[in-house]
Amino acid sequence: MRKLNCALLIIALGLPLSLPAAEDVWHLLVEPSFMPHEAAWPIPGTKTSVLVPSRLEEGEVLPLQRDEVVPRQVTRAGILASARSSASEVLKRLTPRYVRDSNQVIQYAVLESNDPLMTSAVLAPEFSGRFAETLGPEIVVAIPNHSRIFVFPRLSLAHQNFSDLIFVEYQSTPYPVSRDLFALRNGKLIAIGSPR
Repeated sequence: MRKLNCALLIIALGLPLSLPAAEDVWHLLVEPSFMPHEAAWPIPGTKTSVLVPSRLEEGEVLPLQRDEVVPRQVTRAGILASARSSASEVLKRLTPRYVRDSNQVIQYAVLESNDPLMTSAVLAPEFSGRFAETLGPEIVVAIPNHSRIFVFPRLSLAHQNFSDLIFVEYQSTPYPVSRDLFALRNGKLIAIGSPR
């Protein structure tokens, strides 16, 4: 009866009738702040990148719109809970490619995909752990565009040595994301500077 009353109220107010948030699968995508998103959360340490709550419907990424919040019963806590598990699912679909130096020592990893949700994978709770054996317990992440994520060991200077590569990846794509470098602390993305 309560759901019926809510639906009638939504119809009476002229709001679009949608499924409640419990059925929505949310993703937090790392996006450039210059894009016009109605809902975006700041990332500590940067003004050029944001987290954008989004859904995937029929292969299309749909960023959260203001007029969806009430009818979909969207809350920040609900988005965060859904986004963690959905980021894990995205990460499972990605296979890292390791780049080695002339002595066959791993310098960094690259995740490549045309998955429109790929940038959300860095927020998977197990993201750092996936690279712990090869790159060490602390990593630095670069997300120059929607199709590539670079993962560097934090204790190495590799991320500084490849600053030109990150810059070129950012500049040469129609879908840039960020020139920032990020660390993961307690499951949160934090910008720690730029390689340039």
